Amino acid sequence: MSLNITARQINIIKILLNSKDTMSGLALSQEIGCSSKTIQNEIKDINKQLKNGKILSIRGVGYKLEGSFDEVNLNSNLYDDVDRVEYIIRKILTLSNEEKNTIRLEDLADSMYVSVSTVKNDLKEVKRIFDKYSISVKSKHKQGICISENEDKILNCIIDLSNKRDNQLSLNDFLNDDIKEKKLIIKKILLDALNENGLVLTDIEFKNVLNNILVILSRHKYDEREFIKDYVETYSNKRSSILENEQNKEIIINSIRTFCKNLKLATSIDISNDDIFEEYLYKHISSLCKKIKLGMNQSPIIAQDIKIKYPFAFELANIAKKTIEQDLKIEINEDEVANIALHIGGAIERASYNNKDKVFKAIIVCTSGIGTSMLIKAKLENIFREKLEILKVIPSYLVEYVKVIDVDFVISTVPIEIGDIPVINISPMLSEKEIKLIEKYIETGNVYLDLDIKNLFDSALFFTDLDFKYKEEVIDFMASELVQKGYIDDDMKNSYFEREKIATTEIGNMVSIPHGAIGKVYDNKIAIGILKKPIAWEISDVRLIIMLALDKDKILDYEVIFSNIYKRVDSIAKVISICENSNFEKFVNMFK
Repeated sequence: MSLNITARQINIIKILLNSKDTMSGLALSQEIGCSSKTIQNEIKDINKQLKNGKILSIRGVGYKLEGSFDEVNLNSNLYDDVDRVEYIIRKILTLSNEEKNTIRLEDLADSMYVSVSTVKNDLKEVKRIFDKYSISVKSKHKQGICISENEDKILNCIIDLSNKRDNQLSLNDFLNDDIKEKKLIIKKILLDALNENGLVLTDIEFKNVLNNILVILSRHKYDEREFIKDYVETYSNKRSSILENEQNKEIIINSIRTFCKNLKLATSIDISNDDIFEEYLYKHISSLCKKIKLGMNQSPIIAQDIKIKYPFAFELANIAKKTIEQDLKIEINEDEVANIALHIGGAIERASYNNKDKVFKAIIVCTSGIGTSMLIKAKLENIFREKLEILKVIPSYLVEYVKVIDVDFVISTVPIEIGDIPVINISPMLSEKEIKLIEKYIETGNVYLDLDIKNLFDSALFFTDLDFKYKEEVIDFMASELVQKGYIDDDMKNSYFEREKIATTEIGNMVSIPHGAIGKVYDNKIAIGILKKPIAWEISDVRLIIMLALDKDKILDYEVIFSNIYKRVDSIAKVISICENSNFEKFVNMFK
């Protein structure tokens, strides 16, 4: 007997397969986009049909899988929450050029095997995406929904969404069958027109021009040769005018220098004398301004990758973005912020090597015997060679004599304090992490901390059932608790609000990670706030707040900490489970 498993039921099975823990009905319903009662009915139907596996219901806990689900084709076509949003976008944009340019919510719901209420919820995200392109979704009485904007806005939206790599939309989704078949012919006509006008374009620029032409021809019944000829002539004139214009040079340079000045004031990082940074960031911003005017909107960088791998550089890039946008009156998207982050990250790396010619002098304090001491000395001298000179190896009872020796820092196998002289603690076996601590000191002059993320959480900073309406109230409450408990000062508290003004700290899936930049952190901690109900943040709703009180300049693997947090909240189902359980021990165990 063949199975009659629906798309929604396949989605339920896939979500439970990917979940390590038991999942509640509420978490499942939020992930699928239906009611808890519907989940119950769907699971009953699944269990009736399956022979080798079943979904167990554990009262008061949730659902989990038992047995084999090989008989189910999990690769069947189905729509998850992201797919549904993209499906609706495709439908609305494609219909926008047709005589009947509306579609009913009921028809959308039926085509995706979901309820009308789910479609209404998805439309919130669709409208948020369209808002970026100044496109509004309108309702027509008894006819459905549609958009009615000028062609330039719609074209810009289609091209931009097709180029983004954080979605599944492609250019073909917006082309009619006739244009799809004629792609190679249209490309040949375009190449001939470019040759006639003596235009040589970069690969990205050529692709952008071709894509624009394909979309326009797909939406309008123009004669292809005539249209392409006129398009290339107009583009050529516009391109020459824009590329020859260097009037923004002084403004861009001043923006970069203003950013460097503010960066030094806020973080003590000084990249103001980095000519490479200024030159190449100027070229990038200048090129970006010209691309915006030419309607080019492709970036080879995916923002999410940079945000996770280099969160500190990305945060600084958001500050630079604000300065540049204000001065140049342009809008910079997240992918371009990621490009700026790479320039800033490179500058910070170069700044950290300012001491590359200096030979650091150190003393090793060791209590493990002469064999261990000499092994540590030989290993460090081999690794750091021309960067580090080990003056002496001494036992711990002679540490007082260190004060009269000219040393940059002390390497010790036992906890000691020697006035103002920096101390880096190591084990007798000298681990890779400890070598990295010494390397970071030689690069930056700072003693870094190797922190275990589990130790950053505290039950006294785990707040549940918070009842607030606005994000400012939540941030104020949690930051005040950190101040009162002696973990941060008032300047750091205020910087949480300042950071939120620069760019939202929400990361999706109902999660926000507020963090500051200016002020003192007396003890590194992470506070957790769980709201009774989600509240509007800036882009979407948030229920879980993870507030970082971390001195990023002294933490060895700040990016790793951020990445560890992100992996635990990378789906809405995981976040809902955290919020429902509201249990400190379970939360901390996620990081073991």
